[in-house]
Amino acid sequence: MTPQTKVRAKLIEDTGSAEEADRLLPVMQHLADWPAPTPTAQETDRLVQALAASLPVQRSSHAWALTGWLLRAQLRVVQQEIWLASALVMALGLFVTLTIQPGPAPDMLPLVWVAPLVAAVGIAFLYGPAADPALEIELAAPVSPRLVVLARLLLVFAFDLMLGLLSSVVLVLLHSGWSLWPLVLLWLAPMTFLAALAFLLSMLFVEPLISVSICLVLWGIQVMRAFPPFAAFPNWLAQDRQPWLWLLTLICVGLALWLAGREEQQLLKRI
Repeated sequence: MTPQTKVRAKLIEDTGSAEEADRLLPVMQHLADWPAPTPTAQETDRLVQALAASLPVQRSSHAWALTGWLLRAQLRVVQQEIWLASALVMALGLFVTLTIQPGPAPDMLPLVWVAPLVAAVGIAFLYGPAADPALEIELAAPVSPRLVVLARLLLVFAFDLMLGLLSSVVLVLLHSGWSLWPLVLLWLAPMTFLAALAFLLSMLFVEPLISVSICLVLWGIQVMRAFPPFAAFPNWLAQDRQPWLWLLTLICVGLALWLAGREEQQLLKRI
């Protein structure tokens, strides 16, 4: 098969018509015989300047506009099951808490136990192959993967925080014996730390189930502190423990973002 016959066969395949292929064949032959000029640095600079002059003037994007765009984009990426499961479990915790008389101590309320766990489970599924089906496209985008995963973290955590605050307000309105701010302080620091820990573990193991399992075990021991074998475990709900939880939260988030940047560099080397 001659080169001309190969070109004609490809044209027929692309156009679906032998007549159209015969019409385009001389043009293709002319392009094949055309002597392309040798590019020079001066010609390249002249062409770049001409193209740059013809481009429309781009307005510098404000930082808040870029943040809003990134959050809206990641809102579509986060799995819908995370939103639904978080709302359902939090609603269940609120319902169970409402059925209990005001007798138990605030740190023994089901809502205080459920809120940190809901945030940890949801955030554990934000990183990994299932959460990044278009990883190559994200790497080609002018946004660092660190900002991408951080945007997802902020979205899910803000949603869980809103659910926790709304549930706490409902409890306070229906039970006058409970105060809003002390109730929020009971679950806010543990929820933030457990979410940051789940975020870090998902970066380390790239497997949501491992991250969820570790968080379940740790928080399960906390819940079981009422029983003698687990009484020696630190009480995360105590006021004197909260500064340490906030510090550990910053450490976990910092390590997770550092791991995200290292993973980005390794992936770029492979591509």
